[in-house]
Amino acid sequence: MAAETNESIDIQISTLPWDQIQVDAFVAPTNSEGVMSQFPASKLRDLAGKEVEDLVKEHTPLAIGAAFVTHAGKMKARHLIHVPNTDKPGGRVQVEDVLRATAAVLVACRVKGFSSIAVPLMGAFDSGIPAEEAARAIHSELKAYRGDRPLKAFLMAKDADDVEVFELAMEGNIP
Repeated sequence: MAAETNESIDIQISTLPWDQIQVDAFVAPTNSEGVMSQFPASKLRDLAGKEVEDLVKEHTPLAIGAAFVTHAGKMKARHLIHVPNTDKPGGRVQVEDVLRATAAVLVACRVKGFSSIAVPLMGAFDSGIPAEEAARAIHSELKAYRGDRPLKAFLMAKDADDVEVFELAMEGNIP
């Protein structure tokens, strides 16, 4: 699988089960209302525990481009970084929303001192954008990271299709 490293960031693709990856934080794409009813947020709520959704809802509405950090419950990740990429559950996502959400993740990492994160393919669902565009947006924002401390980012692929779109984004082969 593809990997990309520079002095600030090491980007790799991972196919580990989401609850098994040991990182400082797992990215939980959500909506401004904090409702974790759509994939991948719904899967993360199931893995971490319903209470993480309640914690986020207490601080809503969250702007697209903002981030909120909670514990990760039963997962091996220590925290979840909740980042809205749409206004409401099942709302329409644009490439710019995925870029802003990914940028918010990087800000949260700097503020919290995180050195490792897991990022699922966000924004690519029924009312979202094509998976290739989402992967390219996530990868380009991560690749531009220039923090004070190195960051290890795992692009979390749930299946062979996710692996392929992440690999294409990393190789720059997505039109």
